[in-house]
Amino acid sequence: MTGKRLRTGRRLVKSLFCRVHPLEVTAQLWNTCDSRCVYCRCPDVQTRIMSTEEWLGIIRGLGRLGTIRIKFQGGEPTLRPDFAELSREAKRAGMITAVISNGLRFAANPGLLDGLDEAVISLDSLRPEVNDELRGEGAYQGAMSAIDLSLRRGLKTYVNMALSRRNVEDLEPMLAHCERHGIRMNAQPVKFGVRYYDDRARGIALAPDEIRRVYRRMAGWKREGRGLMFSPASYLKAVEWPDLTRNSVKSPGKSKCVAGKYYFHIDPDGDVIPCIPNGADFVPKNILKDGLAGALKHTASHNCGDCWSPYLNERNLLYHFDPAAIRGYLKRG
Repeated sequence: MTGKRLRTGRRLVKSLFCRVHPLEVTAQLWNTCDSRCVYCRCPDVQTRIMSTEEWLGIIRGLGRLGTIRIKFQGGEPTLRPDFAELSREAKRAGMITAVISNGLRFAANPGLLDGLDEAVISLDSLRPEVNDELRGEGAYQGAMSAIDLSLRRGLKTYVNMALSRRNVEDLEPMLAHCERHGIRMNAQPVKFGVRYYDDRARGIALAPDEIRRVYRRMAGWKREGRGLMFSPASYLKAVEWPDLTRNSVKSPGKSKCVAGKYYFHIDPDGDVIPCIPNGADFVPKNILKDGLAGALKHTASHNCGDCWSPYLNERNLLYHFDPAAIRGYLKRG
């Protein structure tokens, strides 16, 4: 682990001497998916898809700019025939490589894990019938098999749980299960009114008071040292957010958020945005048209000022050198 931290430190220093600082990047390879989650409309969103060579060029460019971590997502990224090639290239470029996946393909294609350091597996309930009602038939078995395979291969393994009225009672059992198996866990309410969520499923959404109750519990669990990913402050930001029906608020000028400065999202067509749920008045630039550095640099000009997402608020704490967030990062490795 010490060697990994030294490599991360070297890449951080390298990035500081570049025009832009894409320390963390999410790469959305496409919207195609072999699951049909009731709350997700990602497979229905049509977009241009970049080729293997275009993605390889972007990955090499990010390597030169000192990117520390790249996370592949979709849709289901492992469905792309070139997924293993892209993840191996990122690893060769010196990055920590991660994937968000439903896990359905790993058992039959374990080589898909070869180019990865981390696997984030989507699992909404330990009750197979509830999980599969939310995520599609066979989703539970696929996720559990993928988690087992990832752990046996020594990857850092995480569970991502989308919370709704159908599974909120499963939160603590899921946490206890993850703790028994050495898995870190993230749980987040299904949000509507953002890009890839299906408004037809609004009936399963947690009410604002339920969201606050959940995050208050998670902050308490984290203080007790339990196996959640983020610091108490990131969860309490959501508890204190005045209107949870609004995902974000705009800033009067250029945003101080680290998304668009140190954290970037690349869309399947090469557009660069701060993050998927951003609420900015912002027209992105495109890597294929404007170049990698140009598209990244432009993203810092957005005006999405603040949000209640614990994931993004943890990044803000980390890149503003909050001691608790740094300790959490070092503990996660």
